[in-house]
Amino acid sequence: MIILNKYIAIGTQLKVERPGKATAITICDSIEGPIVKLNDSSVLKVDSEQKAKEVSSSIKEILFLGDILISYGDFFNRAHTLAPAGYCEEWWLLEIEKAAIKLFGSLDYLKLSELTGTEQKLLENIFKDGFFEKPDARTAIALSKCLGVPLHPYYTYHWKTISKDEFFELLKWLRDAGIESDGASISKIILQKNEAAKRALELIGAPHLFVNNEFTIIEKQDAEIICSLFKPDTDFYEQCKNSEIEDVLELINSISGINLRDKSGIFIGARMGRPEKAKIRKLEGDPHTIFPVGKEGGKLRSFQSAFETGSIEAEFPTFFCGKCKKETILSVCEQCSTKTTRTGNCSVCGIVEDGKCRHGAFSTYKNQRIDINYYFRSILHKLDMHQYPDLIKGVRGTSNKSHIVEHFAKGILRAKHDISVNRDGTTRYDMTQLPITHFKPKEIGTSVEELRKLGYDSDIHGKELTDPEQVLELKSQDIILPKCEDAPEEGADKILYNVSLFVDELLVSLYSLKKFYNLKSGRELVGHLVVALAPHTSAGIVGRIIGFSKTQAFYAHPLFHAATRRDCDGDEASVTLLMDVLLNFSRQFLPNSRGATQDAPLVLTSKLVPTEVDDMVFDLDVASNYPIEFYEATQEFELPWNVKITRFANILTSGGEYSPINYTHPVSNINSGVKCSSYKTIPSMEDKLKGQMELADKIRAVDAADVARLVIEKHLLRDIKGNLRRFSTQEFRCSRCTEKYRRPPLAGKCLACGSRLIFTVTEGSIIKYLEPAISLSEKYNLPPYLRQVLALTKDRVEGVFGKDKDKQEGLGRWFG
Repeated sequence: MIILNKYIAIGTQLKVERPGKATAITICDSIEGPIVKLNDSSVLKVDSEQKAKEVSSSIKEILFLGDILISYGDFFNRAHTLAPAGYCEEWWLLEIEKAAIKLFGSLDYLKLSELTGTEQKLLENIFKDGFFEKPDARTAIALSKCLGVPLHPYYTYHWKTISKDEFFELLKWLRDAGIESDGASISKIILQKNEAAKRALELIGAPHLFVNNEFTIIEKQDAEIICSLFKPDTDFYEQCKNSEIEDVLELINSISGINLRDKSGIFIGARMGRPEKAKIRKLEGDPHTIFPVGKEGGKLRSFQSAFETGSIEAEFPTFFCGKCKKETILSVCEQCSTKTTRTGNCSVCGIVEDGKCRHGAFSTYKNQRIDINYYFRSILHKLDMHQYPDLIKGVRGTSNKSHIVEHFAKGILRAKHDISVNRDGTTRYDMTQLPITHFKPKEIGTSVEELRKLGYDSDIHGKELTDPEQVLELKSQDIILPKCEDAPEEGADKILYNVSLFVDELLVSLYSLKKFYNLKSGRELVGHLVVALAPHTSAGIVGRIIGFSKTQAFYAHPLFHAATRRDCDGDEASVTLLMDVLLNFSRQFLPNSRGATQDAPLVLTSKLVPTEVDDMVFDLDVASNYPIEFYEATQEFELPWNVKITRFANILTSGGEYSPINYTHPVSNINSGVKCSSYKTIPSMEDKLKGQMELADKIRAVDAADVARLVIEKHLLRDIKGNLRRFSTQEFRCSRCTEKYRRPPLAGKCLACGSRLIFTVTEGSIIKYLEPAISLSEKYNLPPYLRQVLALTKDRVEGVFGKDKDKQEGLGRWFG
């Protein structure tokens, strides 16, 4: 993530070529990291976040992006053949164990230590924590030779990425090397300048230094491995030359005394989808209440503008207060707080009170002009407020069938606590969904004592919870919300805390009830309930907050995500405080349009039943490790069901209960890595595009010219042509009251307020990508057809707006 200039972060959606669909990226520091070439032409492995930060500004080429971890369950669910896995630590450990058992009858560390001359404690540590504890080169070689197993993957290079001729060039180079030793082992290999041979060394991913633009130096562990494999002082090169084997890996194995496996496996292509997301959901105009402000609200749709006018004209519902004997727009009288009666409106006889009219159908609303200052003063008195927010925003007009409005008091209080309203009357926080089955207390910022109160008594090993480093299995309806300090938007803790303040004040001031939350900070949200809802669905599910991560991800159990009818392929979902839903949600607020009931919590699930969720989750694999048969099957492109791996469906009982879930790879901290991608923080699209092309040039696996072609065809050209088309058919908008006109009035100004009219589509939105697109096509020498299309598009644009005067700047301003 860091070496990609932070363009990818935790939660960023990726489109992967296999096994199918999309995914959202997360951090895993127990698999192999990138291999990079620096500006001084040295090559190194980036195996820690700290090292990535140190070298990120001096990377010349990204030779390998590192491993990607894709679960067996994804292949099973998509019915995709297993792809060859690269040789990895977990596979190596299985082969060591298998060989030791075959030799000794069991995994006997003492006998293995005596056989290989390795310390017993070191062997035990390697088997206990093989992802992070690595043997030194001499131990790896000893284990390989004594047990007949392949060399440890950390010392295995990507031999399949070079040709036989390149391999021979490398061998000839090594024959003339200067070798230094520190007595017991090789410490350094010094090689004279040879660009072709050095490129082969780069392509296999072997770390080395390049000194004074002359010497290539392979140091320490890697020097030991290279000398042990190829024995530069022997006739290894001549034996290879006489062999008819074409595959480099097979050739090495046929001659060297050390067995090697394929380090690369299969390379999987991926591209970025949408960036990670964690922010409050906002309607157009960012209103505080579903109360119409009409044209009187101006372009900000503010009630302060309407106060100056003194009235608002819009469609309002009609109610009648029997006590005050007067008509109102609220279901509770703003003057006496008495429940009012809904009345009808007949176009002939006026108000209909008994629900019947001899003239037939009638409406329960009408277009009317109300005294907004009267309502505002009445509600302020009800709330006992003497000061009110400087800006209170409403909607232009209601869109529901009966034109029901929200009580204006809610808008005042939301504005006071700086929160927005959604179309259903609640406040939602949207996030990218990421599944999680286990966590550590330190990762979510919740103390051991708090977690024990929430029911987390023991860790995954059955030990009593006492340490924030212990790993716990997440309960299926517990969730971890985002609190990312690197993001431009406020975290869920801040937003939901403000909502809790709003709800408490609403209960006291408007409903004359007691406070419910009584929170003093966002941290106190732990233990409280929310309603989670995914887009395009109408069934919410109750979840419990147990902590906050430093990412922008909505971490929840796979079952929880499945209950929202999502499969976590980069999708998003929202949460709303439960009391906010129960108090402020109304189906009557929903627009009177097709599909309006979608994305609204019409149904609420309080208890998650595993057998009743989306069945995709049943293919989730829950084993603690994959057997050796799995890795062997991947090499043969076997179908996934030919290998038995425990899936969620296998541990789910008919009663809906399930056995504990395991995981295959540990993670030091789910908050490590990049939390907010550069794509969200870089202000202009021009800079984003420049950064993207810089990365395309830097990554060896990427065809930069093809990236440039795709960017122009799929984005820039479509944007230019689409905006040009919209320009010719655009409307005109008043700069003050935002009234829109299909054609400009003959008066040349707004007929409603007399202000000037402006374009809704500007010249700048059309031409902003034209020159960058042309510059991009020139730099990467794209096909003539595409360059001609750009030239014709430029002619069309100049035909509408005319040519600019010549400027003293070239196309290199964008992509020189």
